[in-house]
Amino acid sequence: MLWRDIGYLCKAVKKLDAMRRPTKTEYEKREIFCNEKGIKRNEFYQAQTAGYKPELCVEIKASEYHKEEYFEYGGDMYRILRSYPTKAENLEIICTALVSENV
Repeated sequence: MLWRDIGYLCKAVKKLDAMRRPTKTEYEKREIFCNEKGIKRNEFYQAQTAGYKPELCVEIKASEYHKEEYFEYGGDMYRILRSYPTKAENLEIICTALVSENV
């Protein structure tokens, strides 16, 4: 693989106001190289039965993933549904689009 796409592994950081109430969520981003892959048919149907809609599958190096919950790719923010190892120390992550109700 060529590792020519760029994505961002993100960690949510909640900001508090003066009264220590959560006001908004910001993301700490870490740039990584990745490869976009297609979602397998079996993966898609299993996720649909559980109520999820997988929209993005990305392959990354396993050593770069530190249990982040979000992934930014192509200007869109996604929530990571599942990750699993593949051959040659790589990892595939399956993501769904992030909307305000999922935060």
